[in-house]
Amino acid sequence: MLGLAIKRWNSLGVQTKLHILIQGTLIIIFLVSMEWVIARFEAEIARTAEARADETADGLINGMNLLMLTGGISDPANRQLLLSKMQQSEGIQELRIIRGKSVVEQFGPGLPEERAVDEMDREVLRTGKVQFKRLDADGGLPRLRVVVPFIALTNFKGTNCLSCHNTTEGSVNGAASVIVDLSREEAELENIKQWLWLGHIVIQIVLSIIISLFVRVLIVKNIAQPVRKLQLAMAEIQREQDLSRRADVDERNADIGEMARSFNALLESLQQANARLDLFGRMFHSSGEGILITDEHRRIVAVNPAFTDITGYTAEEAIGNNPKLLRSGTQSAAFYREMWSSIDTTGQWHGEIWNRKKSGVVYPQWLAIGVVKNHKGEVLNYIALFSDITKRKEAEQRIEFLAHYDSLTKLPNRALFADRLGQELRAAQRSGKRAALMFLDLDKFKTINDTMGHLAGDQLLQSVAQRLLSCIRQTDTVCRQGGDEFLVLLTEVEAAEDVARVAHKIITAMSEPHLVSGSELIVTFSIGISLYPDHGQDGEEMIKHADAALYMAKESGRNNYKFYQ
Repeated sequence: MLGLAIKRWNSLGVQTKLHILIQGTLIIIFLVSMEWVIARFEAEIARTAEARADETADGLINGMNLLMLTGGISDPANRQLLLSKMQQSEGIQELRIIRGKSVVEQFGPGLPEERAVDEMDREVLRTGKVQFKRLDADGGLPRLRVVVPFIALTNFKGTNCLSCHNTTEGSVNGAASVIVDLSREEAELENIKQWLWLGHIVIQIVLSIIISLFVRVLIVKNIAQPVRKLQLAMAEIQREQDLSRRADVDERNADIGEMARSFNALLESLQQANARLDLFGRMFHSSGEGILITDEHRRIVAVNPAFTDITGYTAEEAIGNNPKLLRSGTQSAAFYREMWSSIDTTGQWHGEIWNRKKSGVVYPQWLAIGVVKNHKGEVLNYIALFSDITKRKEAEQRIEFLAHYDSLTKLPNRALFADRLGQELRAAQRSGKRAALMFLDLDKFKTINDTMGHLAGDQLLQSVAQRLLSCIRQTDTVCRQGGDEFLVLLTEVEAAEDVARVAHKIITAMSEPHLVSGSELIVTFSIGISLYPDHGQDGEEMIKHADAALYMAKESGRNNYKFYQ
């Protein structure tokens, strides 16, 4: 019920609300003032009635004093006559004489009606204080009862009470009970109330008309018209979706003017926000990086075109799913636990990850994940930006390969060979086994290069490299030293004869023609050999002595091998 009333109130216009509030305030003021005025009238009527009853009681007491002085007090008929005469006064409904204890003891109980009949009578006889009581609480005629004590004094209203009464001064001889009819006063009060109500209605109507006209002029001119103008501006801006427009500011009306300024400030903020959203939207759709947005439950709610280009999943296929559909299984569950722990703790994570495309292809991806939270710190969204780094990985691998391998023959280069040579010599030293190093040089390679061109020379070197690999074990290493020079490391050599067999195998293999630029070429090798530990204790010494042996092989006619001596 209260909710319905509030809803109804909120649906009212400003003018109606203001009118209701003003009229309600006037009614409340009238009711309060009416209550106050009536209370004052009632108090005055009660005071007047009490005074009248008190005067009647005084008159009765004076009459009793007169009877006492004339000696007629002892005759009940005289007392009754006095009461009867006084009771004929207007507004007096009942008069009684009440005898006190000392009078009863001295003169007897008197008439039955002269005895105390209720607690009010006894209270006055006991305390000697006047008592008042309204008797219309039961809904009967409005009446007021007053009980006034007779005090024994040497001068009680001009009479020496102690001259006749055997009692002490200040004691209560008796009391007079008076009941006053308040019908006339109540009628006057009711008449006053009616005139007050009538006056209020007339005043309320007149004030309502005046206030309505005043409020109408005030509201329409200063509030309704400016507000309506602002409403029309708002509606037009909304209809045309033109956030660059602004509402007119009424400088004559501070409140409405401030409202218009606030509205214009809101439009400015919305225009800037829209510009940013438009920019972000263009970035979202044109970005070369894949963008994936999830809700707080990690369900995909938006993806950009680059996401589809990279993963192969359309927006319709991705939205509503968990990003787990992209997992390749390459990373362990522990990896993902650590990743989400970082996101929950710091609000972000970035790193390299392997995911799977819709086609099933597993590819490397650079992924960055951020968290969007509200002002309460609650997660609203997760935003992931990623890119396919396959080409970058390939380039890195290429760089890594070139750092350790010869780009032409794909054989280990000097740096890698030196590392392997050092490792093998240390292993041979620990195991007590032997190793061998061959230094090979193509005979007359420069002539082939000059006559057939560098391309043919490169093809020949590639063919020679493959031929060399076919002559050694997987545990051995072939290296292109540079130009037409090669190195071969033989591990776990038992005897020099084993090395000689490999050298002979190489020379024999090289005697077979090489197909280069459509021509068959036969080349020969001169080979120098050094043995570990016979001819050297480290790689540098081994290479030096193998090079010296190579020189001896060339001097002896080429196409042969020589051990260092």
